[in-house]
Amino acid sequence: MLRELYIANFALIDELRVEFGPGLNVLTGETGAGKSIIIDAMGLALGTRGEAEQIRTGADRATVEAAFDQCDDEARRLLADSGIECSSDEFLLVRRVLLREGKSKAYLNGRLSSSAWLRSLGELLVDVHGQHQGVALTQPSRQRLLLDAYAGLTDDAAAFRGLYSRRQALMSELDALRTGEREKAQRSDQLQYQRTEIAAARLSEGEEEELIQERTILMHAERLHAAAHLGYEGLYGEQGSVTGRLAAIVLKLKEAQRIDPRLQGVVDACEAALVSVEDAAAQLRDYREGVMFDPERLEQVEGRLHEIGKLKRKYGGSITEILEYAKATEEELQRLASSEERGQRSEQELATLEAVLAQRAADLTKRRQAASERLAAAVQEELQALRMEKAAFAVRIRPRSESGGSSLEVNGADEVEFLIAPNPGEELKALGRIASGGELSRVMLAIKTILAATDRIPTLVFDEVDVGIGGGMAAVVGQKLWAIAQERQVLSITHLPQIAALADRHLSIAKRAEGARTDIAVRVLEGEERVREIARMLGASERSGTPLHHAREILEAAGRWKAATTSDAST
Repeated sequence: MLRELYIANFALIDELRVEFGPGLNVLTGETGAGKSIIIDAMGLALGTRGEAEQIRTGADRATVEAAFDQCDDEARRLLADSGIECSSDEFLLVRRVLLREGKSKAYLNGRLSSSAWLRSLGELLVDVHGQHQGVALTQPSRQRLLLDAYAGLTDDAAAFRGLYSRRQALMSELDALRTGEREKAQRSDQLQYQRTEIAAARLSEGEEEELIQERTILMHAERLHAAAHLGYEGLYGEQGSVTGRLAAIVLKLKEAQRIDPRLQGVVDACEAALVSVEDAAAQLRDYREGVMFDPERLEQVEGRLHEIGKLKRKYGGSITEILEYAKATEEELQRLASSEERGQRSEQELATLEAVLAQRAADLTKRRQAASERLAAAVQEELQALRMEKAAFAVRIRPRSESGGSSLEVNGADEVEFLIAPNPGEELKALGRIASGGELSRVMLAIKTILAATDRIPTLVFDEVDVGIGGGMAAVVGQKLWAIAQERQVLSITHLPQIAALADRHLSIAKRAEGARTDIAVRVLEGEERVREIARMLGASERSGTPLHHAREILEAAGRWKAATTSDAST
């Protein structure tokens, strides 16, 4: 249930906080007062697309927050999939930030989410009905969804769609296998050549770096030999070398140390230095003997690097990438080799799936046909209560094959269509071809009344569904809305006083001017304020006694009806 809506810098709204309660919540106000802006803001919080034009002039962002309580099992599962825990008695806070520059941001319980997640969650939390939803009611796809909901087939239809999607994927896979045999053979030859070429090179990780280093040494072998020779001779080989002079110094220091023991540390340091120099000289001697200019080896190294370079240009920027390419080539060859076997398995799975789909489609058809008669009777009974006593209503189910389409599609083998004849003597025709706006509103209200007990969505929003309705029918529509509100929270925007009088919570929406800016305010109406609002809705131009008296009569009559209905239900 929606507990609270917070809106900031959205359209005409500077900052607004609206609290809703259980039962029937009614929003009233003058035309253009901003009632639909509140519904639009709610839609933004629930993932509908936002536009920069919706941000209040002068602001760089708009923020909408919606607080819900009592997450049901399905909503909790969806939240758990996104890593958010929500117990049945914990509030869920949905937040949407619309930025003038950049993308909008969405949050679930303070965690960054996406508008797609909000839309999926919103479909489980709020169901909005308005004049444009009345148009949606004329669409066969929407009619099928309503019939499935009434028949308890929502989960079965979803399972069928999953199987059908798998069937389509198998058919696409088989088409690709059948039409791509030549391409597959060509690709296989190419991959085998590439695999052979890379394998013949016998590459190893780090080889290229070692070869580059070796090539550098070979190219500068003479300079390296000369440097090593000079170093060796200077340290050890020639007369007056470092080792000879250091040895003489050590000898003299030892003689002095025998006189003054304090020189022991210096002697030890010089002896250690002599050992290090002798060791360095020996390493330089060995290095000098090992370094030589080898044109033949240099040519071999250059050739190997050239070979590696050719492979790099074809298969990757490094030996590592070439080896990874070879691995991918091997895997693709294995897939191609097994494609025939995979095709056979897919054909077998498809044949089995076709049989399962045919059986399930037949079951859906049978149950839809049985439910269609019950739904038609129930809707016709509700329409009679809504003063369409002479109207006839039917649900027609036709095999798709009759209209020239495939016998199966994603929702089964049926086409569902709602038919109505508003007046006696008229033949039944498609709902969208014959029903007026007021009649569509009543048909939609009739269906929601029937589905209220089984509908899982906790909050229903009716945005001026009373359009085209007036007179005594207004009270009947209000009673239907109130009856639905006994099962679900209902929010209704209305201009009819008979509906507003039945509200469990009455909210007044009004524009107000503050300086050069316009803002929208919401106020909970009780007592005399509510009487005056009902009187305004009756058309009172001033606080004269007659409209106020009439307003009190309407409120009192609504109170008596609610009390009597509640008493009858309890007994």
